[in-house]
Amino acid sequence: MQSRPPLRTDVAVDIRRNPLVGGGTCADSHNMKRATDERHLPQKCPRPTIAHRVSSHSSSSSACPSSADVLSRPIFRTVSSISIGGASADETICSRDNERRRRLTRLINGRILQEDGSLVRGKVIVDPNTGLIVAVEYGSQSNEDEQDVIDCVGHIISPGFIDVQINGGFGVDFSSDGLTMADISYVSERLVETGVTSFCPTMVSSSSETYRHVLALMREARQNQATGRGKFGANVLGLHLEGPFFAKSKRGAHDKQHVISPSDGMGSVAKVYGVRSESLRDIDIVTLAPELEGAHEVIAELTRSDRDRASVVVSCGHTEATYNDGIEALRQGATLLTHLYNAMNPFHHRNPGLVGLLSSEAKLASMSLKRPYYSMIVDGIHVHESAVAMAFSSHPDGCVLVTDAMAALGLDDGQHTLGNMKVDIRGDRATLPGTETLAGAVVGLDEIVRRFRRFTCCSAGQALQCATMHPSIVLKRNAAAAKKKQIGRGLVDAPIGTIEAGARADITILDDALTVLETWVAGRCAYQRNLKQN
Repeated sequence: MQSRPPLRTDVAVDIRRNPLVGGGTCADSHNMKRATDERHLPQKCPRPTIAHRVSSHSSSSSACPSSADVLSRPIFRTVSSISIGGASADETICSRDNERRRRLTRLINGRILQEDGSLVRGKVIVDPNTGLIVAVEYGSQSNEDEQDVIDCVGHIISPGFIDVQINGGFGVDFSSDGLTMADISYVSERLVETGVTSFCPTMVSSSSETYRHVLALMREARQNQATGRGKFGANVLGLHLEGPFFAKSKRGAHDKQHVISPSDGMGSVAKVYGVRSESLRDIDIVTLAPELEGAHEVIAELTRSDRDRASVVVSCGHTEATYNDGIEALRQGATLLTHLYNAMNPFHHRNPGLVGLLSSEAKLASMSLKRPYYSMIVDGIHVHESAVAMAFSSHPDGCVLVTDAMAALGLDDGQHTLGNMKVDIRGDRATLPGTETLAGAVVGLDEIVRRFRRFTCCSAGQALQCATMHPSIVLKRNAAAAKKKQIGRGLVDAPIGTIEAGARADITILDDALTVLETWVAGRCAYQRNLKQN
C-alpha cells in the first residue's frame, strides 16, 4: 500500500478542475505549507463549528458567475454564532424547550433541492445532538435575531452525496489484506472534501480470507459509528461486493484467479464471503453476472427480505448477459446495473444487451417489472459524453453517479494498487500496466457531478439528484422506504439523500458552479472550503 498523504494544510488550486476556487483550511497560518505529494483536493475543516466570512454583500444567482463574482462574493454570512456544544450560565435557567432551541442550527436563505429537481429558497433546521433535520421551512427569511443562524446567501442546500461504488482513496485500498480501522476512518474523514456524506466501501474480487477480514472490519467500523465511538467523517454504509461471480471475459481489472461462477447458489456465496444470512446486514450491494449458473438463485435469495434480515441490492455487471438475460435478472429481483457500458456487451440495434433495458419502460411494465437503476462513472474516461447523455435522456430517473475510485484518488500520478493488482495512473486515467484496460477511477464525486451536468446539459438539481436521491432509493434508505418499513427515526435508520424533517442532517452546500462549499455530517460541519485569497 502507498504511504498515506497527510491531511491538506495548503490553499493550492487545481486549475485543471476549477480555476476559480481553491481549497482552504482552518489551520493557523504558521502551520500552512505547500503540498506536492498528492492530487489537489479541497481541505477538510477538522472543527465541528465554523467561522464564516462576515459580510453583508448580496449573492449573485446567475448560473454562470464571472471570475470576479466568484472570488468576491461571500460563501456564507454568519448572523450570530455560539458554540454548539456549550451553554452560558444564563442559558441554564431557560425552559427545556428554549434550551433545545438554542442548540439547533439554522441554515437560512439557501435554495433547497426538491424531489423534482427544482431549487426552492428556504431554511433547514438541524439538531447537532441527534444528527437529524428538525424542520424545513420555505420562503424568504430574515432571522437575524436568532442564534446559531448561518446565512447561505442564496447557495444550494443539497442532501449529502452518496457514493455506492468506491474501492478506496487517499492511499487506502478497501480490498487490501492489510486494511485497518484507521484506514477506514481516514477515507471517511477525507471524503467529505468532495461532498460525500455516505459511502459503500467496495471490494473487487478477492480471496475468501480477504473478504472475511474486511467484512469484520467494516462491521466494527459501522458499530463504532452507530455508538459514537468512530471518528467524525462520512457515514460508512454496507459493503458493495463487486465480484467475484463474473463472466471471465468481462472481468476487466479483476484478478482472474478469484473470478468464479456461483454454481452452488447461496452455498457459493457463503463459502466465498464467509457470511450467513444474519451477516448480510453488513452488505448493501452485490454485483454479479446474472447469466452464470446458480446466479438466479443467488439473486432471488439475496433480494428477499423478511423479519430476520435485510435484503441486499443485486446489480448486474461484468457480464455477457443478453437483453433477455437482463429481463430474467429483473424478474428474480435485480434492480441495478453496475457502471453502465463498461464490462458488459455493447448496445447493438439487433442485440441491445443490458443497455436496452433503459428504454424498455412499457415492455417491462407489461411484465409488472420496472426499469433498473444504472450507475455511471462520468469521469470523461469510462464513458463518452454522448453516451452519458443518451443514457440519461432514456432513463433520467434511474441514473446513479459513482466514482469507482481506487486508492490513487487524491494522490499523484504513478503506480498504485487495486486489490492485488498494480495500476498505472496518468492524469484522470487508471489502467493495468502495459494495457489500455481501465482499472477504476481517480476523480472525486463532486467533479463527476459537474462533468455530468456539462455532458447532459441538465439542471443543477437534476445532476445533484443523481448523487443523492437516486442512490438512496437504490439502497432503500430514502424517506418513502423508511416509512414503508416503519423503522425508527434514530440516526442509524434515518433516511439519507433527502432534505426533510426526520432525515439525517447530512448536507452539502454548493455554489451555482456546483463547487462544494461545505459538507455537514449528522448536523455538524465536517468540511469548509475557503475562497481563494488574492
